[in-house]
Amino acid sequence: MVYIEKGQSNDICLTLSESATITNPVFLFKFIWEVDETITPLYWIGTDTSAYTYRYNFFTLVEGTDVTFRIGQYRYEVYESASGSTTTNESGLDLIEEGRMVVNGTGTTIYD
Repeated sequence: MVYIEKGQSNDICLTLSESATITNPVFLFKFIWEVDETITPLYWIGTDTSAYTYRYNFFTLVEGTDVTFRIGQYRYEVYESASGSTTTNESGLDLIEEGRMVVNGTGTTIYD
């Protein structure tokens, strides 16, 4: 489970490399808000800053700058890309992980 705090710098640690099929992939994250799945998903390309990518992948997401979330629960999907040329579409990319995420904080409510 990934936890994000609104308006904060958030660290995300996942084990993506073990499922990757590309050497040195670019990771495209897709976030689907579960309260209303008809809303367009949010996309973000995470920069892996792990010194030990064979063991884990480490990302820092600044909520409100990199991506602005609504409060609530999300599904996330991570895709691998050789080039990172797409930032708003996972078409043709390989899904390597999916999971759950919670966004907490004040401001935007789940009723917006």
